[in-house]
Amino acid sequence: MSSRTGRIAPVLFESALIAAGVAAVYRVGRRFRRFAISGTSMLPALRAGDWVLVDEHAYRGRLPRRGHIVVARDPREPSRHLVKRVTSIDLHGNIRIEGDNAAASTDSRDFGPLPASLIAGRVCWRYWPLSRVGAVL
Repeated sequence: MSSRTGRIAPVLFESALIAAGVAAVYRVGRRFRRFAISGTSMLPALRAGDWVLVDEHAYRGRLPRRGHIVVARDPREPSRHLVKRVTSIDLHGNIRIEGDNAAASTDSRDFGPLPASLIAGRVCWRYWPLSRVGAVL
């Protein structure tokens, strides 16, 4: 191997690593969306001021499971998003969502079950505030 080839190989390897890193960040950025939690309907799991990442690809081709915390479009006002927990799924694929804090939640107890098409994604990670960083269960 010539000395010139010996100098080029590390540069090519480093360039390939950088390209792979950029591609990975791009894919993650397209899959996840940030949401700010407002209100107290999901206490104690989520608090007002929490910032979460939502996996918008989590339910492509499948339904959520009971217990998952999801973001859903409000059936009464589709531009508004709701963060609630899945409590049941019927045989037709309609999904009941409810807040953990029933006294402060507007959910399927008020407007009934939702079609799966209104589920925007699964809440998977809280990244703010730093004292509460971690997976959302």
